Amino acid sequence: MRASHYLSLAAATSSVLTNAQSTSSLISTSAQIALSLKSTYPNPSVALLPKPFWWWESGSAVDALLNYGIATGDKTYEALAANTILNQATGSNDFMTADATGNDDQAWWAMAALTAAEANVPEAPGAVTWLTLAQNVFNEQKARYDSSTCGGGLKWKINVGNGKDGWHYKSTITNGLFFQLAARLAKLTGDADTLAWAEKAYDWVESVQLIDGDFNVYDGVEDTENCAVVNNPQWSYNTGVFINGAAVMAAHTGDSKWTDRTKGLIAAAERNFVRDGALFETRCEGDGTCNLDQVSFKGTLARWMGSAAGVLPDVRDDVAALMNENAALVQGSWNAGVGAMGHFSSLEIVDAAIRARGDALVAAEGFLGPKGPSPAARKRSIAGRLWW
Repeated sequence: MRASHYLSLAAATSSVLTNAQSTSSLISTSAQIALSLKSTYPNPSVALLPKPFWWWESGSAVDALLNYGIATGDKTYEALAANTILNQATGSNDFMTADATGNDDQAWWAMAALTAAEANVPEAPGAVTWLTLAQNVFNEQKARYDSSTCGGGLKWKINVGNGKDGWHYKSTITNGLFFQLAARLAKLTGDADTLAWAEKAYDWVESVQLIDGDFNVYDGVEDTENCAVVNNPQWSYNTGVFINGAAVMAAHTGDSKWTDRTKGLIAAAERNFVRDGALFETRCEGDGTCNLDQVSFKGTLARWMGSAAGVLPDVRDDVAALMNENAALVQGSWNAGVGAMGHFSSLEIVDAAIRARGDALVAAEGFLGPKGPSPAARKRSIAGRLWW
């Protein structure tokens, strides 16, 4: 395709890009932020965040480094991410470390492994494959799926403990991660049973009204109450996890219900988690009370919105409009002193903006998009907690 044609395609999408800088500028910003995130690791060979951040957040941050590679084509952090995933996989290849007290803790690391598989991150000779790691976690969580109460759903905690620390809570993020894991595995492998589990997981969440008719997403339910009373706080990552899962389902199945769900969830995210154009954690950011978990949520929402735009063109323009504006805000405010979670969220926002621009615009500026122009050019890199 001639460069002039790429430029005409880029011009045709210019209305979506009003509030953003050039793609080359965004990639440069993303590289600076990724380097700053890496600089926060106490051990530079293992991508584990410093205390007091949770182990699950380290898994999510590894996913952010992988997503950086997908968005920009920069392989710089591929080896670090790969080494960290294998370092945390355990001898049973399922991320069941002492920190994995919740199904969600374990699932965040499975998601990072799955991203590595999707991005074709090289695997060490004789090492467990990225896909096997993700499938092992999925299969274990299938076995834990609890149909004895509420007609289904995963419990937040893996073990009963004293029964009062989350064992009876069926959290939305736990079930959302399970849903997205199933959706992405189904798309990657073509396995029909895994696809059926994705459908089942989403249907259950909807059946207990954790996702309502307006696509508001709530926090969880107690099985001691037969899941009849919805714990109704809304957090951005709960919406985000379903956005990307639904987009993957739409791309994989071609079923319009999944496209409709993706669009509805994106509209809910824009309604509930945007203030003055910026992503905003509504329940805690205004008064500065976001805790160690919550400071990561809006960055994770951004990642999954960018991923959804990459896999489902039907939502690309809506995501691009929001993420371009937020990327411009990052470029105007980010500095090397914002700390680990500041770097994490900023990186996810900028990379989401890059991914949402699509192939034509990125190619017009000379960078790889979600589907680079040639095989040669496409070699690229990529809760109840315990302290580690």
